Parts: sequence; C-alpha cells; structure tokens
Amino acid sequence: MKSEALNFTIETKNDTLWFFLSGQFHSEQVPSLKEKIISLIEDGNKRIVFDLENVNYIDEAAVSMFVYLVNLMMGKQGKILFVFKNEIVTKAFEQYKNIFSIFPDSKSIYSGGLFSRLKQKSKAFRKKTGIRLSLPVAIILLVTLLGWILTLIFIIQSQSNHIHVQEKEIAELTKINKKMEIEIKELKERLKPLEQLGIFKEKDNNSQKSK
Repeated sequence: MKSEALNFTIETKNDTLWFFLSGQFHSEQVPSLKEKIISLIEDGNKRIVFDLENVNYIDEAAVSMFVYLVNLMMGKQGKILFVFKNEIVTKAFEQYKNIFSIFPDSKSIYSGGLFSRLKQKSKAFRKKTGIRLSLPVAIILLVTLLGWILTLIFIIQSQSNHIHVQEKEIAELTKINKKMEIEIKELKERLKPLEQLGIFKEKDNNSQKSK
C-alpha cells in the first residue's frame, strides 16, 4: 500500500525537532502526519526541521501540507526549515522556494553565516511586501545602513568632544575670572589707606562723564 511507503523518525536536538523522512510521500500519508505536526506546534515547539533528502517521491498534497504548516508556524512566531538537495524534492518545491527556508544539509543550518541569514530575511521580506530583494542588493543595503550608523556615531562623538573642549574652556575662564575678582578685591584693600590719607581718590565715573 502507498500509505506504508513513507518512513519517518523524530529526534530532538537542543530546542529543535527534527523529522527525518524517507521513501515515497503520497497524499494518503498527509492527514495523519499533518495532525501529528500540528499537535507538536500547538504544544509550543517553535522550531522544526524536515529532512527530506531521502524522499524519492512527493506529490502536490504533501507539498501543500508543508505550505500550510509553514504559515501556521509563522503565525506562532516559530520557524520551519527544510533540508534536502535531491532533484525530486527540489522540483516539487520549485514554486514555493521563495517562502521555504531550504538548506542543502544539516550542517549549513548552523553554519550558514551572515549571507545565509540575509538570504532568508530577503525571502521573508519578498513574501510580505511582494518586492524582490536579491542577496547582492540586501548586502548593499546592509553596508549602506552600517555606513549611516558609523557616520552618525562619528558625528555624535565629534560633537561630544567639541562640547567637552568648550566646557573645559568655560571652566578655565570661570577660574580666571574668579582669580581676577580676588586680585581686584585685594588691590582695593591696599588702596584704602591711601584714600584715607587723601593721596589717592577713586574717580567717579559719573562725574567724568558729566565733564
């Protein structure tokens, strides 16, 4: 029977559920597998990986099931990933490759690096907005954004240094001003005896102006 053609095992790695499928995936297997996966998603699993590398046949009903599950998981702020590179599954998934996160092997999921993450973000952006954002464009946008951020940081740092210099100059001028006030006060104290003897008399500015 076709319903007995599909084999699968489930493993847990860290916070991820891994489904390893092999054999032929016909529509007869869809209802039971779909129900099981939905149950796992409803239980709170936020990250599921389907390894389809050993699947040698998959029909449209099975692919449609994965489309449904991906959308369901996205609604719960989770993620479904796929691992395969065989020709049969690749051809079946061709029209949905822009909404699926597909990796050639399990190692690439963990070591995809920046470019892989940019590619996945580009797919999500394209799905939400309908705007095609290629990887080179995404890299250019990222570099441009980083340039803006670095420029902003440089401007802020320059302004901060300038303000610091001005504050230092103001503090120095304030110190000089206080010192001059003290010296003027001391000088007036020294002149008081001369004023009392009539030797020195401080001129009245108002009287000078009237003259």
